[in-house]
Amino acid sequence: MKKIGLLGGTFDPPHTGHLIMAEEARLEVELDEVWWMPNKIPPHKARTDTTEEQRIDMVKHMVRLSSSFQLCLKEMEREGPSYTTETLQSLLAQYPEDKFYFIMGGDSYENFHLWNNYEKLQQLISFIVMKRPGTAGAQVKEKDFKEILFLNQVELNISSTALRDRASTGMWNKFLVTEDVDAYIKEQDLYE
Repeated sequence: MKKIGLLGGTFDPPHTGHLIMAEEARLEVELDEVWWMPNKIPPHKARTDTTEEQRIDMVKHMVRLSSSFQLCLKEMEREGPSYTTETLQSLLAQYPEDKFYFIMGGDSYENFHLWNNYEKLQQLISFIVMKRPGTAGAQVKEKDFKEILFLNQVELNISSTALRDRASTGMWNKFLVTEDVDAYIKEQDLYE
């Protein structure tokens, strides 16, 4: 049995905060692997200016940084919106011997009650919540989860939205993403 962390997101762009979150979860929970799972069409977010292929390419740069990181395109292969519950049911059926942990930031945990079919989702697999500085509690109860682990995230408050906003105003900080992702963003003229 492998212990696998699932890190989902739009990754538009993926940044060092995602990287640190994946590695901290891997180390603290002793995960064998962390699968980076880009969303196809997240129902709760506005459409992106980047293509699916561009977001996948940026995530590929991130997973190359550790032999424990893998790219999982399960949500990209789906038709229509990305619903985590459906994706997890498919992964559990495909890998019945493995134990999955869904890794999420404190901001996602705060809004978990807004996710599609969240009651079912919280019973499917274990959750790892990386508490971000300044995030409040959630609208759901810890006791309702199959298993939930709270980890203190290294204090690095970065969001993809803030990075895109900064880039659009000429305030891009290349040190908030990896060198490869920065080069890819410039090559593709993203977020200008």
